[in-house]
Amino acid sequence: MAKQKKTKPKRKTASAKADDLVGKRLQFDRATWDAVDLLAREQMKDLPEITEEAFRDLLTKYGRSADFREALKMSARRAGK
Repeated sequence: MAKQKKTKPKRKTASAKADDLVGKRLQFDRATWDAVDLLAREQMKDLPEITEEAFRDLLTKYGRSADFREALKMSARRAGK
């Protein structure tokens, strides 16, 4: 029998999009969870899609941006006033 070489798993680079995800456990009261779950099913979206949209809307509400370039543009606009 021939021996198979053991290969080390390839390291993922920090610039890879999938590696750029951050996870956090959140807790909701039952009524809020039921409402979010129903919304996700009605929109035919999964929970990560719904939460991403919610956090983007929250950032917009407070004049923030998750995108670095957009944040720079917003900052420049505020400084120009």
